[in-house]
Amino acid sequence: MKKLFLLLVVMLSLSGCMSAMVQPEGTLPAGFEIRTVAVKPEVIMEAQPFVQTPGEVWGGAIGGLLGAAIAAESSSVGQFSALMQQGNIDLKEIVSSSFKEQLRSNRTKIKLAKGAGDVSVQLTVLFYGIHPDGPFSSEVEPMLEVGGQVFDHKGRHVLNISESLKFPSDEEVTPRELEEYLSRPKLLAQAYKQLADIISKSMIEQLINRGQ
Repeated sequence: MKKLFLLLVVMLSLSGCMSAMVQPEGTLPAGFEIRTVAVKPEVIMEAQPFVQTPGEVWGGAIGGLLGAAIAAESSSVGQFSALMQQGNIDLKEIVSSSFKEQLRSNRTKIKLAKGAGDVSVQLTVLFYGIHPDGPFSSEVEPMLEVGGQVFDHKGRHVLNISESLKFPSDEEVTPRELEEYLSRPKLLAQAYKQLADIISKSMIEQLINRGQ
């Protein structure tokens, strides 16, 4: 039943506004080793949030400025966006910081460049939002997909890297009641940070393997 439910959510998400990344215009030379990566300062937000919740609990669950901002929105997407904004959840900053942190880690063969790197990466949020943990669950979990366009030192687009966590496991992120995120937006920020860290590690591994 849960697999069928997830398939339906996949179909709905694919009907959204996510678009494919532009195909590379060139390739890296054979034998070229990527040792340092520069990260472009601005993360592109290509997607609008995909929001599916188990019930109408928005706004009325909490008070204060956050509750008022959420209640003022008529759609679940608008309410989710209000939660992100009023909760100071900057998804672009979360994605960028996570990718840089993973590059700075001693566990990776590729490092963050102090200036111009062997290559540069333009990060893009391709998809994000929340959905129920299952067809009969009252808990929700966040979703995230990030892409990266890789450019060589001449500015040519030579590689695409990406990773998606639309249906993270309970080990990757803990499902929670929507009211928990509404009353404690920091929990949602932490959940997106967890997903961003997993995604960043995978994308860097793709860089190490040259996207193969």
